[in-house]
Amino acid sequence: LVLDLTDNSTLSTMDATLATEKTPAPAASGIIIPLDADKPKIAFHAAMMAIQNFGFFIMYWDIWGATPSSAYQDGVCDETRYATGMMALTCFCVAFLCVGMGLGGATSDYYTFLVMWYLHLVGGSMYTACTVIVPAARYSKDGEDCAKLSPVNGDRLDAVYTLHAILYLFYVGGMLSITYFAFLKRKIAERKLPLIWVIAVTGIIFIIPQAIVYSVVF
Repeated sequence: LVLDLTDNSTLSTMDATLATEKTPAPAASGIIIPLDADKPKIAFHAAMMAIQNFGFFIMYWDIWGATPSSAYQDGVCDETRYATGMMALTCFCVAFLCVGMGLGGATSDYYTFLVMWYLHLVGGSMYTACTVIVPAARYSKDGEDCAKLSPVNGDRLDAVYTLHAILYLFYVGGMLSITYFAFLKRKIAERKLPLIWVIAVTGIIFIIPQAIVYSVVF
């Protein structure tokens, strides 16, 4: 094949081809646009959070079921049953909500990320409330009396809550990491932070569920 470089049409075709090859890819647009290198990080953070939460669901579910009912000793176990039951059910819900949050982030699905992120925020608020009310119930006078009714279950709650408290910030770090890689990282690079009213609404959504729990328990 011989190209006639004196042919203007041939030169025009070559110039167009070279121009096309040199044209940069269009800039990413949208709200949830993670970098390709960050998508596995989002997925694995979501997986770690789901494993942690489902594990605590199983542990607290067993403790809830093994805690004596209110028929014993004038209801001294009511607070312990309430706190461990709430933690068990909360962990079950956030176990799949964090996967949904990671799904939306890794696939740049704005609506999935938005809905799952805020639902998980409500779950995270309940998780935080449980981090406070579980020890408040366990180490109250009634909680100590309840543990004496079932010493093995009391010891098991001590061990599980200790692990729960140690891993709390690890869990929070997972959610913040997903938020950073899916949303904040590009916004920070572009110097475009979320609007003040969005931050305010997010704070209110996080506070209200806890406030309800504390008002009931305390």
